[in-house]
Amino acid sequence: MSFVDRIAHGTRCLVSAALFALPLAAAPVLASSGAEAADDFPSRPVNLVVSYGAGGGTDRQARMMAGFLEKKLGSSVVVQNMPGAGGQVAITAMLREEPDGYTIVATNEPDISMTVALRNAPYAREDVEVLAVDIVDPRLLLVQKDAPYETFDDFVKAAKENPGELSVAVNSGAVQEQFAKWLFKALDVDINFVGYKSGGETTAALLGGHVTSLVGDDFARFDVRDQTKALMIGSATGSPRWPEAKIMVDALKPYGVTPPTPDFLARHMVYMVPSALHEKYPARFQKLQDAITSLATDPEYQKLIKDQGAGDLTKMAPGSDYRDAFQKSLEALKATVAN
Repeated sequence: MSFVDRIAHGTRCLVSAALFALPLAAAPVLASSGAEAADDFPSRPVNLVVSYGAGGGTDRQARMMAGFLEKKLGSSVVVQNMPGAGGQVAITAMLREEPDGYTIVATNEPDISMTVALRNAPYAREDVEVLAVDIVDPRLLLVQKDAPYETFDDFVKAAKENPGELSVAVNSGAVQEQFAKWLFKALDVDINFVGYKSGGETTAALLGGHVTSLVGDDFARFDVRDQTKALMIGSATGSPRWPEAKIMVDALKPYGVTPPTPDFLARHMVYMVPSALHEKYPARFQKLQDAITSLATDPEYQKLIKDQGAGDLTKMAPGSDYRDAFQKSLEALKATVAN
């Protein structure tokens, strides 16, 4: 049975169809065994599967990182895109492979946790482990530059005084929507949620005056910096791009609301592997993690990131540093979906 057939067999229709359309690239296979020594790894190319389409932020970042990873590992890294179902297609493909370290998925949290929270993923969150966290892009609450709200408190006050009149644009079905629902439910605010298919559409709706606000991402929405202002940011440290934005923990404190984490539902670009890799090949897991996290102090890599204006967003930290935060986000997502 071929690899594509193995993926299709027993997998839900949406995932199966997408996997047939996007089979995992086959890397040359050298003779090896389950007892292969850690210092022989990798003895063949490593597959880095991006769970989103070509050209997007996650794809560009993964491809840039892959070039450095090749140097660290002394082996080629084959990058391919396998988008679909909120990351389910790529994760399912990875879990169908032997958990030997030769397949890594570049994806986003809390997207993967959300597929579990919505109960439509053919895997459990415990089946995958975050090898490393790359970029952390916080959520923002944006309004037009000339909007009559100078602060987050102004916005909340207006929303409470005019129930149902203010609106927020969100990406339908995406994490931004869940963040907005959690936020305004916690504040007991009656606000209209207006869903769009993409971040570009939400931005156009805000700039066109069709909605009062939008929930977007720090770095991704910097293209409209001159036309908007940020009232709040879901970050523990704030952002040099949006210095006027109030940190979420401080913004919510007067309302008796404490977010599950300081950067709750921020976009975390992560590299995932099967949890079984850590159990079966701990040395390989550690070698991969060390290679990626070493980029945190790699001068050439850091210069590239800083030149792109995202120097403050890159972490290159072990996934274990974020394990508790991801678990709290998952629990909060499940509660939000249930309500």
